[in-house]
Amino acid sequence: MPRTPFANAWSALGGLEIRIGKRVLKKESLEHRLKNISLAFDYARSHITEPRVDIEEKQDSEGRTVAFCVDWRRTEDSKKARRETEQVAAYCQALGLKLIRYEKQPFYDVYPVAPDKGWALQEMLHGLMVESGVLYLGDSQTDNSAFKSSNISVGVIHEETSVDTLDCDYLVNFEDVPDFLNMLIVNNLLFSSDFPMLKANPHKMKKHCTEKTAS
Repeated sequence: MPRTPFANAWSALGGLEIRIGKRVLKKESLEHRLKNISLAFDYARSHITEPRVDIEEKQDSEGRTVAFCVDWRRTEDSKKARRETEQVAAYCQALGLKLIRYEKQPFYDVYPVAPDKGWALQEMLHGLMVESGVLYLGDSQTDNSAFKSSNISVGVIHEETSVDTLDCDYLVNFEDVPDFLNMLIVNNLLFSSDFPMLKANPHKMKKHCTEKTAS
Protein backbone atom coordinates (compact mmCIF):
# COMPACT_ATOMS: atom_id res chain seq x y z
CA MET A 1 0.00 0.00 0.00
CA PRO A 2 2.76 2.58 0.72
CA ARG A 3 4.04 1.97 -2.81
CA THR A 4 0.63 2.66 -4.37
CA PRO A 5 -0.76 5.79 -2.66
CA PHE A 6 -2.76 6.55 -5.83
CA ALA A 7 -4.87 3.39 -5.43
CA ASN A 8 -8.31 3.24 -3.83
CA ALA A 9 -8.55 -0.55 -3.43
CA TRP A 10 -6.21 -3.51 -3.11
CA SER A 11 -6.54 -7.28 -3.38
CA ALA A 12 -3.96 -9.74 -2.10
CA LEU A 13 -3.39 -13.45 -1.57
CA GLY A 14 -5.29 -14.50 -4.65
CA GLY A 15 -8.34 -12.55 -3.53
CA LEU A 16 -8.45 -13.92 0.03
CA GLU A 17 -8.18 -10.38 1.42
CA ILE A 18 -9.47 -7.13 -0.06
CA ARG A 19 -9.21 -3.55 1.13
CA ILE A 20 -11.51 -0.87 -0.25
CA GLY A 21 -10.60 2.46 1.29
CA LYS A 22 -10.45 1.62 4.99
CA ARG A 23 -12.80 -1.37 4.76
CA VAL A 24 -11.21 -4.85 4.80
CA LEU A 25 -12.99 -7.90 3.40
CA LYS A 26 -11.86 -11.51 3.74
CA LYS A 27 -13.16 -14.78 2.36
CA GLU A 28 -15.76 -16.13 4.77
CA SER A 29 -14.24 -19.63 4.92
CA LEU A 30 -10.71 -18.33 5.53
CA GLU A 31 -10.79 -18.39 9.33
CA HIS A 32 -11.92 -22.01 9.55
CA ARG A 33 -8.89 -23.26 7.57
CA LEU A 34 -6.07 -21.28 9.22
CA LYS A 35 -5.38 -24.05 11.74
CA ASN A 36 -4.77 -26.50 8.88
CA ILE A 37 -2.56 -23.98 7.10
CA SER A 38 -0.47 -23.70 10.28
CA LEU A 39 -0.20 -27.50 10.51
CA ALA A 40 0.79 -27.79 6.85
CA PHE A 41 3.33 -24.97 7.08
CA ASP A 42 5.02 -26.54 10.11
CA TYR A 43 4.97 -29.93 8.37
CA ALA A 44 6.64 -28.46 5.29
CA ARG A 45 9.40 -26.81 7.34
CA SER A 46 10.13 -30.02 9.26
CA HIS A 47 9.91 -32.51 6.37
CA ILE A 48 11.73 -30.62 3.61
CA THR A 49 15.42 -31.07 4.34
CA GLU A 50 16.87 -30.06 0.97
CA PRO A 51 18.45 -26.67 1.88
CA ARG A 52 17.72 -24.88 -1.40
CA VAL A 53 13.98 -25.49 -1.34
CA ASP A 54 12.25 -22.23 -0.38
CA ILE A 55 9.09 -22.17 1.74
CA GLU A 56 7.62 -18.69 1.45
CA GLU A 57 4.95 -17.47 3.83
CA LYS A 58 2.02 -15.45 2.54
CA GLN A 59 0.67 -13.25 5.32
CA ASP A 60 -2.48 -11.17 5.61
CA SER A 61 -2.58 -7.57 6.82
CA GLU A 62 -2.69 -8.81 10.43
CA GLY A 63 0.59 -10.69 9.98
CA ARG A 64 -1.00 -14.14 10.05
CA THR A 65 0.29 -16.88 7.74
CA VAL A 66 -2.72 -17.71 5.57
CA ALA A 67 -0.95 -19.45 2.66
CA PHE A 68 2.52 -20.46 1.53
CA CYS A 69 4.57 -21.37 -1.51
CA VAL A 70 6.94 -24.33 -1.92
CA ASP A 71 9.62 -23.54 -4.49
CA TRP A 72 12.44 -25.89 -5.54
CA ARG A 73 13.81 -23.95 -8.52
CA ARG A 74 17.22 -23.42 -6.92
CA THR A 75 17.77 -26.95 -5.66
CA GLU A 76 20.84 -28.97 -6.61
CA ASP A 77 19.24 -32.35 -5.84
CA SER A 78 16.04 -32.24 -7.89
CA LYS A 79 15.05 -35.85 -7.17
CA LYS A 80 15.24 -35.38 -3.41
CA ALA A 81 13.46 -32.03 -3.63
CA ARG A 82 10.69 -33.51 -5.76
CA ARG A 83 10.22 -36.43 -3.36
CA GLU A 84 10.01 -34.20 -0.30
CA THR A 85 7.80 -31.54 -1.87
CA GLU A 86 5.37 -34.17 -3.15
CA GLN A 87 5.15 -35.61 0.36
CA VAL A 88 4.21 -32.16 1.64
CA ALA A 89 1.71 -31.72 -1.18
CA ALA A 90 -0.03 -34.98 -0.26
CA TYR A 91 -0.20 -33.89 3.40
CA CYS A 92 -1.74 -30.55 2.44
CA GLN A 93 -4.39 -32.21 0.31
CA ALA A 94 -5.19 -34.66 3.11
CA LEU A 95 -5.93 -31.62 5.29
CA GLY A 96 -8.39 -30.36 2.68
CA LEU A 97 -6.24 -27.41 1.63
CA LYS A 98 -6.15 -26.09 -1.93
CA LEU A 99 -2.98 -26.92 -3.84
CA ILE A 100 -2.32 -24.70 -6.87
CA ARG A 101 0.18 -26.11 -9.36
CA TYR A 102 1.55 -24.27 -12.38
CA GLU A 103 2.12 -26.26 -15.56
CA LYS A 104 5.68 -27.64 -15.75
CA GLN A 105 6.86 -25.27 -13.01
CA PRO A 106 8.95 -26.38 -9.98
CA PHE A 107 6.77 -24.68 -7.37
CA TYR A 108 3.23 -24.73 -6.02
CA ASP A 109 1.06 -22.62 -3.72
CA VAL A 110 -0.99 -23.85 -0.77
CA TYR A 111 -4.14 -21.90 0.08
CA PRO A 112 -6.82 -22.47 2.73
CA VAL A 113 -9.47 -22.20 -0.01
CA ALA A 114 -9.29 -21.81 -3.76
CA PRO A 115 -8.10 -18.32 -4.73
CA ASP A 116 -10.67 -16.35 -6.72
CA LYS A 117 -9.30 -13.14 -8.20
CA GLY A 118 -12.47 -12.69 -10.25
CA TRP A 119 -14.59 -12.53 -7.09
CA ALA A 120 -12.12 -10.09 -5.55
CA LEU A 121 -12.20 -7.86 -8.63
CA GLN A 122 -16.00 -7.83 -8.68
CA GLU A 123 -16.13 -6.93 -4.98
CA MET A 124 -13.71 -4.05 -5.50
CA LEU A 125 -15.58 -2.74 -8.52
CA HIS A 126 -18.85 -2.90 -6.58
CA GLY A 127 -17.29 -1.07 -3.63
CA LEU A 128 -15.86 1.60 -5.91
CA MET A 129 -19.10 1.80 -7.95
CA VAL A 130 -17.22 1.10 -11.17
CA GLU A 131 -19.27 -0.62 -13.87
CA SER A 132 -17.09 -0.46 -16.98
CA GLY A 133 -13.73 0.56 -18.37
CA VAL A 134 -11.83 -2.15 -16.51
CA LEU A 135 -8.45 -3.36 -17.80
CA TYR A 136 -6.80 -6.28 -16.03
CA LEU A 137 -3.22 -7.57 -16.31
CA GLY A 138 -2.16 -11.01 -15.07
CA ASP A 139 0.47 -13.65 -15.72
CA SER A 140 -0.96 -17.05 -14.73
CA GLN A 141 -4.05 -19.24 -14.94
CA THR A 142 -5.09 -18.04 -11.48
CA ASP A 143 -5.88 -14.71 -13.17
CA ASN A 144 -8.41 -16.26 -15.58
CA SER A 145 -11.45 -15.54 -13.42
CA ALA A 146 -10.39 -11.87 -13.25
CA PHE A 147 -9.74 -11.80 -16.99
CA LYS A 148 -13.37 -12.85 -17.49
CA SER A 149 -14.60 -10.16 -15.07
CA SER A 150 -12.84 -7.34 -16.90
CA ASN A 151 -13.63 -5.45 -20.10
CA ILE A 152 -10.09 -5.76 -21.47
CA SER A 153 -7.67 -8.47 -20.35
CA VAL A 154 -3.93 -8.52 -20.98
CA GLY A 155 -1.69 -11.49 -20.18
CA VAL A 156 1.91 -10.76 -19.22
CA ILE A 157 4.41 -13.20 -20.74
CA HIS A 158 7.65 -14.11 -18.99
CA GLU A 159 9.84 -17.19 -18.92
CA GLU A 160 7.50 -19.02 -16.52
CA THR A 161 4.26 -18.23 -18.36
CA SER A 162 2.26 -21.02 -19.96
CA VAL A 163 0.59 -18.88 -22.60
CA ASP A 164 -1.95 -21.50 -23.62
CA THR A 165 -3.45 -21.42 -20.10
CA LEU A 166 -4.22 -17.68 -20.17
CA ASP A 167 -7.83 -16.81 -20.98
CA CYS A 168 -7.05 -13.18 -21.87
CA ASP A 169 -7.69 -11.02 -24.94
CA TYR A 170 -4.15 -9.70 -25.50
CA LEU A 171 -0.55 -10.55 -24.64
CA VAL A 172 2.40 -8.35 -23.71
CA ASN A 173 5.98 -9.33 -22.91
CA PHE A 174 7.10 -8.67 -19.34
CA GLU A 175 9.87 -6.32 -20.42
CA ASP A 176 7.35 -4.25 -22.42
CA VAL A 177 4.93 -3.66 -19.54
CA PRO A 178 6.45 -0.25 -18.57
CA ASP A 179 6.13 0.97 -22.17
CA PHE A 180 2.54 -0.31 -22.26
CA LEU A 181 1.61 1.54 -19.06
CA ASN A 182 3.37 4.72 -20.22
CA MET A 183 1.51 4.58 -23.51
CA LEU A 184 -1.78 4.25 -21.63
CA ILE A 185 -0.92 7.38 -19.65
CA VAL A 186 0.04 9.32 -22.78
CA ASN A 187 -3.22 8.16 -24.36
CA ASN A 188 -5.29 9.47 -21.41
CA LEU A 189 -5.89 5.91 -20.18
CA LEU A 190 -7.66 4.98 -23.42
CA PHE A 191 -6.74 1.46 -24.48
CA SER A 192 -6.03 0.62 -28.10
CA SER A 193 -5.36 -2.79 -29.59
CA ASP A 194 -2.98 -0.96 -31.96
CA PHE A 195 -0.39 -0.38 -29.24
CA PRO A 196 2.79 -1.85 -30.82
CA MET A 197 3.78 -4.04 -27.86
CA LEU A 198 0.42 -5.87 -27.82
CA LYS A 199 -0.66 -8.90 -29.76
CA ALA A 200 -3.95 -10.76 -29.79
CA ASN A 201 -3.98 -13.99 -27.79
CA PRO A 202 -4.10 -16.76 -30.43
CA HIS A 203 -5.31 -19.31 -27.87
CA LYS A 204 -8.28 -17.12 -26.92
CA MET A 205 -9.11 -16.61 -30.60
CA LYS A 206 -8.88 -20.36 -31.25
CA LYS A 207 -11.14 -21.07 -28.28
CA HIS A 208 -13.77 -18.61 -29.51
CA CYS A 209 -13.68 -20.12 -33.00
CA THR A 210 -14.17 -23.59 -31.52
CA GLU A 211 -17.10 -22.44 -29.39
CA LYS A 212 -18.71 -20.70 -32.37
CA THR A 213 -18.34 -23.83 -34.51
CA ALA A 214 -19.79 -26.01 -31.76
CA SER A 215 -22.80 -23.72 -31.37
